[in-house]
Amino acid sequence: MNLENLNPQQLQAVRHSEGPLMVVAGAGSGKTRVITCRIANLLQEEGVTPDSILAITFTNKAAGEMKERVRNMLDLRGASPWISTFHSFCLRILRKHISELGFSNDFAIYDTQDQLTLIKQCMKAAEISADAFPPKTLLNHISGFKNDFLRPEDLKLDDMPYGNQLKAAGLYPVYQAALKKNNALDFDDLLVLAGRLFQDVPSLRAHYNDKFQHILVDEFQDTNAVQYGLVRLLCQSHNNICVVGDDDQSIYRWRGANIENILKFENDFPGTTVIKLEENYRSTQNILNAAGSVVRENRNRKDKTLWTQNETGSPVLCYRAADETAEAEFVCEKIQELNRDEGFSFNDMAILYRTNAQSRVLEDMLRRQGLPYQVIGGLRFYERKEVKDVLAYMRVVLNPSDSVSLKRIINVPVRGIGKTSLEKVEEYCREKGITLLEGLRDNGQTRLTAPAAGKKIAQFLQIIDDLSATFRQGNPLELLTEVIDRSGYGEMLKKEDTRESKGRIENLNELFSAVEQSVESGEGSLQEFLDSASLVADLDNFDDERGVLPLMTLHTCKGLEFSSVFLVGMENGLLPHASSMSEPEEYEEERRLCYVGFTRARKKLFVTHATQRRIYGTTFNYQPSDFLLSIPDEVMVRESSGFSNKPTSQYGSRLSGGREATVPYQDKRDDGYSIGTKDGAYSIGTKVLHAKFGSGIVLNLSGNEENLSVEVFFKAPHGKKKLSVSHAKLIII
Repeated sequence: MNLENLNPQQLQAVRHSEGPLMVVAGAGSGKTRVITCRIANLLQEEGVTPDSILAITFTNKAAGEMKERVRNMLDLRGASPWISTFHSFCLRILRKHISELGFSNDFAIYDTQDQLTLIKQCMKAAEISADAFPPKTLLNHISGFKNDFLRPEDLKLDDMPYGNQLKAAGLYPVYQAALKKNNALDFDDLLVLAGRLFQDVPSLRAHYNDKFQHILVDEFQDTNAVQYGLVRLLCQSHNNICVVGDDDQSIYRWRGANIENILKFENDFPGTTVIKLEENYRSTQNILNAAGSVVRENRNRKDKTLWTQNETGSPVLCYRAADETAEAEFVCEKIQELNRDEGFSFNDMAILYRTNAQSRVLEDMLRRQGLPYQVIGGLRFYERKEVKDVLAYMRVVLNPSDSVSLKRIINVPVRGIGKTSLEKVEEYCREKGITLLEGLRDNGQTRLTAPAAGKKIAQFLQIIDDLSATFRQGNPLELLTEVIDRSGYGEMLKKEDTRESKGRIENLNELFSAVEQSVESGEGSLQEFLDSASLVADLDNFDDERGVLPLMTLHTCKGLEFSSVFLVGMENGLLPHASSMSEPEEYEEERRLCYVGFTRARKKLFVTHATQRRIYGTTFNYQPSDFLLSIPDEVMVRESSGFSNKPTSQYGSRLSGGREATVPYQDKRDDGYSIGTKDGAYSIGTKVLHAKFGSGIVLNLSGNEENLSVEVFFKAPHGKKKLSVSHAKLIII
């Protein structure tokens, strides 16, 4: 093991032996190298046994890279450290011990689509209107409860305001009961139930405390309450906990990540050694200065300043375009220029944006100019209909209690089992407290359905029984072959004989490859394959060797790096996002998002914004992002295209009366940049004060100067309000 190339701070972190350690690792400071070297040092120099080390990170890609690095550093034979994601670790624990909580070990894992199907069933049973209470919104609230480690019985309904959150709290126990009846868990349950096991079963907690003598957690700033609770439960007996993270890269507040976990760590673990990694090995100094100047304005952070021995580099180029089309043209021209003149490969450049909706114009322009690209975070392979359909057959064979998967396939391909017949069986199941498959089997004796439907159900059950026999006698590859054949799914796609059906057949062939690889790798059980398919993340599908230009959101790009980065849409209302501009904590997270985007770049960074942008069917005039004001002139140059303020589209705006949402700017720079607003003028992102609703942020404008209306987002509980400017007496702040 060679530690000579480590800097003094990295070396100190690697050689720290016992007790709590927090490594505050700035972007590009070599944290993965530190973690892997620390694992190797514990094994080689401290005499720690491999299976007593637990290292946890957030993506399969990061876990795989960590495993590979450790293997390359040491000749490991036999036992090896546990290196995995939080979800994979918890799944491994639950497969062994979930019977303590009343589930069987062959439980299913429900993805987002499965959860939505189940929540709709629960809402129907509870007579909750999906129009009044959107199912996705209720699911998000339930996920929030779980991320905060709150069980249904922990919620105080009397303290909640009427609305979606209260309705979700009432539905939470119903949803959990439905999951248990299906012997299924959702993604949040993997963490929550593992936490419950360690919390409620002292002997199990003691066993794993003794087993894992050293615990390392990567990306600690992204942990939520459940994950932090798990870590604390696992190291109670020894306190040998090492966390590595960067509060400036905490960007997942919307999914429960709590920046306070890293900020309060020293208080929760007295005697913590804190080591800061501030030397950056990735970016030029100009890029670091630009990123640091943006995030430094946040109050809720640990002080650090990134520096590098790399070259100063080119200044950041900020381009002001007339509209989103001109912005896309500029980006494509620069990409071709970098590829042609400087030898940058397409896969070593990236386009980043705040919202997925921004990709459409960019994709249109890339296609028009014949540039290869890949949108990261689109529909994942295992979420495609034909793949989910076929896997649903396999899931039912493995877990007969899985009624969501069973309902998905009972009439796919179409076999004449109607909605009315199925509803009769489901009602019978509710009365008897049995699973859907058991109810279908009882149909032959109870004759719940018409004879024709009963015959079709019997034929379907025969298919399931035949597949179950194949499963007992063979491996997952044989079962997959039988599913496609016996179910009629393969024949259905062949008969369609369309371009779409041929593409779906290709996807099923790729599924064969995936199952075959699983069998060849030695992890050949059906359960292991389905588990791995359930835990695939968006970023795990990113192939940086294909020579195509990646497009992705700022939330997706963390952990990646590119020679050149284009961050588009640097405007108030997009970055920072309009929904964050009236909430200080969310506004600070937007700064961190900007920082993450900037620090993905190694050599060149381009940021762009448009004076006028058509998005969600409406044309707006945007102000440049306030974040640009933080960046000193010596590290950023500004360019703009020649244009007028007239709408470029022949259709103009879709606002009231066909007028555009034009707002006069007040120039405060000598380079023609328009920032701020004139007194009494409004634009997207303008902060206002209302006598009744308090402070808010302008999201939209409509009407003309005499009859101007603004849509304003106010802090809870008020939310969005549409107000007439002439009557509302708003104060611009």
